[in-house]
Amino acid sequence: MPDTVKFVLFSAVPIIQDVFFILLFIRGMVLCKNRKDTQYDRLVSLSPVLLWVGAVCGGMLSVPVTLFGADDIPSGVWYIFEVVVLACIAMMLAYCNETVTYDESRFEKSNLFGIKHSYDYGEITGISRKGGDTILRCGRRRIRLDTMTLGSSEFVAHADKAYIMRHKKHLPVYKSKKDPMNGNLDTPWLYLFISVFTLIASIGMIILPGFVLRPADDSIPGDAVEVRTTFSSYNRVKKESGTILLYAPGVEKPFAISWLSGYEVSVPDPEMLCGGDYFHIVADEARDQYYICAISNDYNSRILSSYDYNTAYRNTQLVPCICLMVMGGVIAAVSVLMVLVGRHPERYPGWFRSLFYKDWAWTSPTWKKHKHPSKRRRK
Repeated sequence: MPDTVKFVLFSAVPIIQDVFFILLFIRGMVLCKNRKDTQYDRLVSLSPVLLWVGAVCGGMLSVPVTLFGADDIPSGVWYIFEVVVLACIAMMLAYCNETVTYDESRFEKSNLFGIKHSYDYGEITGISRKGGDTILRCGRRRIRLDTMTLGSSEFVAHADKAYIMRHKKHLPVYKSKKDPMNGNLDTPWLYLFISVFTLIASIGMIILPGFVLRPADDSIPGDAVEVRTTFSSYNRVKKESGTILLYAPGVEKPFAISWLSGYEVSVPDPEMLCGGDYFHIVADEARDQYYICAISNDYNSRILSSYDYNTAYRNTQLVPCICLMVMGGVIAAVSVLMVLVGRHPERYPGWFRSLFYKDWAWTSPTWKKHKHPSKRRRK
């Protein structure tokens, strides 16, 4: 990186940033005091928590960002600190600028950069709620009042009354045409992503075991090694459905005959294999051992073939694969039901809806109670 760019990025920018940070904090303090006055009753603004969190965290991290460069502290840390400082400045800027002021006839929205837009209450085309956020829509413009906004409930109530005076009805509830859950759930796209992701994973759980359970053949791994060796000792272990470990002189890793419980032919006696004869081995090399795929003696007599090995592996994986496929089927069904319940909750009883979504996930109070619409008491 050129020295000029380094100077601008690691020296000039942090100093300018610090000056802006201090001025922004002073402005935020003045606004915090003024917003407590009675003349600001009809003001919607963010909580001063944003100001204090931004000031404390940003102030602490501005010190290493200003005093050090990217080469003076561990790689990437400077950039992380800088991103956090910028986020803190954005928080303070949002506290200072993101406001709504209103009176009997109009309201004015100021965005992050202090740009203002004025609206008449009759211009409101809909209201929607996502989580703790409230969104007023005026045509294509959206006015978001998030959970940390102070005075938003009073403003919404006032806007609703003003809208009733103009249109003789309450603010219309907006349901996005692109909402995959028909406006019934908060963060609908997140739930759809979870459903699709689990559905894809479940399909993998169903399909992949099918490759293991296919009829056995005499194939061997493409990178298998061929070795002529003799064995000096052996050991039996329980791993991998029973394994015989054979140790060859001068070879660090043992040779393993695995999946013993799955063989449909007689497995050779390890005492015979360690009798001093030489054997031709075809093995798949792993990190800590060689998996014997086929073994024959010096007389070209086949003791175990690759078909026997593949059959043994398939037989030992039969139960786990079936269980995995059944589990994949259940997860796939749950993923599909998750979408169906989210899109059409009116079709299902409350106890069934609660299996997929908690009460706080619904946007409509109707689905927060464990009652089926058809079972409501008639007056």
